Amino acid sequence: MKALYEAKGNSQAELRVTVDGETWKKAQEKAFKKIAQNLQLKGFRKGHAPAELVRKRVNPREVLAEAVDAVAQEAFNFGLEEYKEIRLIDRPLLDVEALDEESVSLLFKLTVYPDVELGDYKAVEYKEDKVSVLKKDVDREIENIRQKHAEEVLKEEGKVENGNIAVIDFEGFKDGVAFEGGKGVEYALEIGSGTFIPGFEEQIIGMETEEEKDINVTFPENYGVAELAGQPVVFHVKVDGIKEKVLPELNDEFVQEVNIAEDVKTVDELTKHLKEQMKAQRKSEAEEKATNKLLDDLCEVCKVDIPEIMIEDETQRTFEDYAARIQQQGLSLDMYYRIMGTDEKGFKEQLKPEAEKKVRIRLILEAIADDMKVEVTEDDLKEEYEAMAKQYGMEVDKIKELVPDTYLSDDLKMRKTLEALKK
Repeated sequence: MKALYEAKGNSQAELRVTVDGETWKKAQEKAFKKIAQNLQLKGFRKGHAPAELVRKRVNPREVLAEAVDAVAQEAFNFGLEEYKEIRLIDRPLLDVEALDEESVSLLFKLTVYPDVELGDYKAVEYKEDKVSVLKKDVDREIENIRQKHAEEVLKEEGKVENGNIAVIDFEGFKDGVAFEGGKGVEYALEIGSGTFIPGFEEQIIGMETEEEKDINVTFPENYGVAELAGQPVVFHVKVDGIKEKVLPELNDEFVQEVNIAEDVKTVDELTKHLKEQMKAQRKSEAEEKATNKLLDDLCEVCKVDIPEIMIEDETQRTFEDYAARIQQQGLSLDMYYRIMGTDEKGFKEQLKPEAEKKVRIRLILEAIADDMKVEVTEDDLKEEYEAMAKQYGMEVDKIKELVPDTYLSDDLKMRKTLEALKK
């Protein structure tokens, strides 16, 4: 066998494999036997007619065509072995260029990984914003903790004020007709929380217990229910009761009661703990922001034409990830589509830009890894497996069963490349 590979551009390539000699002869013999076994000749049991009679009845071109099927996979594997640099994306298309009893020339039309045109990627900057945590930031967080542990006390008299909890009955009407999902009984609404649509909570302020009132509001244009989006409606509201929050006193006893962390027992320790926690969180956010900027800039500097099949495959994977998360939240996909005013096709179309960016970034990082000669060692894999085992409380061998080393190696290589770029 002989093979010749030729790149055609735009992720298209051709692999020609010529099969001749003993290999082609054996393929024809195998093909003839297969045809003979399925041939019924008068006076003979199926598959038991003499070979010379079978040859007279069988079209030689039929044998050659069957022989092509018999030898195609072997020929293709031979070509891939000869040209190890070939990275397939999709199944090849087979065409027969020449065919006779002496040889066959097979043409495999391939879709291969695209070439990445690396620009001056090393000039792309990675810069994290400086982070700080002020005293007022910590005080605000402590106030939030006190709010979460506040006691709700029923007001004996007075009106609804901002920050109060109004216990209300309500029902919504559009053009005088009650609409689905617009009714609630003894609903505890914290005024100022922004829980309801804009304009609703503000109109509750000033109402007294047992007071009833019609509230006019308009649903946002992007509201999930299409029939109500951008539409004016009226809510009939009755205040059943008014509660106000009484905040706990900030002292060591309160800190121990809320039990933020095992080693946090005093107000000073709480303040220090929150400051460190907030600083770590802000640093993580700054790193994520800078990393996204780095990746965006790399996409500008490095050019690659992505085959549509790669985008389609990544879109499907992204869709499956989102679908799993939606269902974990207790929503069916059909319900989600109704809320979002879309369907599966429309949802996938929305995910397509995200999927395309994932593919682009992966291809660029792979090309940069090759250019920078980034390698993943056995020690790297061992260390990562041990870290994962510790994180999930599992045996290393079990982690290896769940996460193949080829997958982990690719992931580590991308991360090492990104870290090298950041430096």
